Amino acid sequence: MKSVLYIGGFELPDKNAAAQRVMANAKMLREMGYEVSFIGVSKDMANAPKEVDGFASNPVKYPTNVKEWVRQIISFVDTKDILNRKVDYVVLYNFPSIASLRILWACHKKGIKVFHDLTEWESSIGWSFREIIRKMDIYIRMQCAVPKMDGLITISRYLYDYYKKATTCIIVPPLVDLSVEKWDRNRTLTTGDTVKLIYAGTAGFGNKDRLDFVLDALRGKLGVELTVIGMTKAEYEESFGKQVPGQVNVNFKGRLPHLEAVKLVQQSDFQILIRESNLKNNAGFPTKLVESFACCTPLVANLTSNIGDYLKDGVNGIVVPDLATLPQTFERIAQLPKSDIVSMKEACRRMENFDYRNYKEELAKLFV
Repeated sequence: MKSVLYIGGFELPDKNAAAQRVMANAKMLREMGYEVSFIGVSKDMANAPKEVDGFASNPVKYPTNVKEWVRQIISFVDTKDILNRKVDYVVLYNFPSIASLRILWACHKKGIKVFHDLTEWESSIGWSFREIIRKMDIYIRMQCAVPKMDGLITISRYLYDYYKKATTCIIVPPLVDLSVEKWDRNRTLTTGDTVKLIYAGTAGFGNKDRLDFVLDALRGKLGVELTVIGMTKAEYEESFGKQVPGQVNVNFKGRLPHLEAVKLVQQSDFQILIRESNLKNNAGFPTKLVESFACCTPLVANLTSNIGDYLKDGVNGIVVPDLATLPQTFERIAQLPKSDIVSMKEACRRMENFDYRNYKEELAKLFV
């Protein structure tokens, strides 16, 4: 049996979106006949699991200071630890630049193929020492290290198109296991008199999802309420530099355990995803979209990346034409017949686009 080692900044079993992605990909590879193991990160090494869903896991310590962070960019893990495992493939997840090249060179000497699972094009602002190092790392990674890989697992059409002439590329969006009980997809789908909106995430703490646009547009909207998971009211105001507007029916829940957040998404009528169109957002692909559909919860979103391939207005959600039309979008949602909302939820339940079982043939283009 051939073996695959997945390495990167994911915190198993479900501490971040990265963990959700690599677990789905690992399940797919296991069903294809590969043995998969992980080297991720952990903020609590004493309690980090050594096995997750039957996969061996040996995380490294999450960097907590600049020295540790720079060391991770340069090495992440000793190449001897990789070579001693005698694996056939190494998959680097959004991996630091110099560490990527070191691992690539070491593995090629032993005939080991190295792929990159690329889900983002990071951005860096400011000119502090840390940000200068980040800018250098991002540039070297995206322009020098990634094109040298034996193959790429790209999350979006943007990244695929950018690198397809440099190396073998496939597109694998965020995937889930729809058979997992937490999605509760066989429940009765209903709605109430008040349209329940939900946002689950940190909004990049002001640098990613435009939760401030959402709250401004909801001002004075009757019959609509919003629940925010992942941020407190104080964190929102600090991140966006503005107060929560008056006359907005919003409830900040702060950070919640993953399963509790999933349950609240299931109890909502729509999940909100509003992002500006820029390199970072177009190169990535929102895990929120995938998890929302898995929960049978329609999405309200503007079209960034290639989410328009899946989100269809009035069918499984609502497409926001542009950010200036958000107030009109929420007025439309407030006036939707209950039957239309339930119909959209049913359409989400029928969607199986993001079940990991559908992408085995795509992965087989690399793992041969």
